[in-house]
Amino acid sequence: MGMGFRWNASGCSPFIIPPMTEYLIRRTDGEWFDLHATRFGEALRPISFASERVPGFGNWRIRIEGVEISFSYEDPGMQITIEGELPPAIADQIAEEIRQNIELVTGQKARVVAL
Repeated sequence: MGMGFRWNASGCSPFIIPPMTEYLIRRTDGEWFDLHATRFGEALRPISFASERVPGFGNWRIRIEGVEISFSYEDPGMQITIEGELPPAIADQIAEEIRQNIELVTGQKARVVAL
């Protein structure tokens, strides 16, 4: 975990920056996914991990094992940000399962890019 600083009315105060793991899921056969927001609940969840929808920034946000994961539709794909510590193999598996779901929902081929 890193340390950051935030300015407030009392001056500068330190805060902890949680570890983050990021991925980009991009199409392999075009630009944008044909993934409407009404289908995010179906596509943006891993198959083998229990998850719950939570409020927060991004186009969609879930929590798995106490760790929040945000999804942001970016050019050129869907950015996944895991905001906390998960073992690398678990984080990779979550990203892969999301990729599989997006392909299933959209019928468009995709790949995972670790950022």
